[in-house]
Amino acid sequence: MNIHQLSLLHDPIQDRILLRISTTEREEIRLWLTRRLTLGLQPYLKRASVDLIAKEASPETALPTPQAKEMLAEFKQQENLQKADFATPYEEPVKFLLGENPLLVTDIQISPQTDGTLVLAFQEKTGEPPHRAFQVKVKSELVIGLQHLLNDAVAKSGWLRVDAVVKPQEKEAEGAKPAERPTYLN
Repeated sequence: MNIHQLSLLHDPIQDRILLRISTTEREEIRLWLTRRLTLGLQPYLKRASVDLIAKEASPETALPTPQAKEMLAEFKQQENLQKADFATPYEEPVKFLLGENPLLVTDIQISPQTDGTLVLAFQEKTGEPPHRAFQVKVKSELVIGLQHLLNDAVAKSGWLRVDAVVKPQEKEAEGAKPAERPTYLN
């Protein structure tokens, strides 16, 4: 399967991210990514891409420090994002490989390969077997694009808003002027 385009959109009604993967043959696979799964996936995807990029840059020798790996990965990510085409509209599919209903992803396995790619295996383990699943082999450029789109979708979802986490009493205390705060004599 040759991946042609990716699309990630937050659905506020489902409160999930819909990942659409289209192939060069205009076939599509649809996946629902839950908040818990997405927020857990992001650090693993980042670490896997950093390791992939470091391995691509110097296959025979390991980079001396984790910071060196991070810096190289950031440079490569910026370079790839400048080349990426995020402006072309997503082409509607002709055929759905796993059906029109998105696969509700419950498990993801990320496996680095010796050829410098990652295998991403998505599984839906709900209800009675047989369960739906598929896997895809991706290069570092596509992993970087996926990370970028995933970060954008999470930002638009509002899942990480700090003000939603702060308790109302704390917000009032933060907004109070120093003169209005109570003083204690002890």
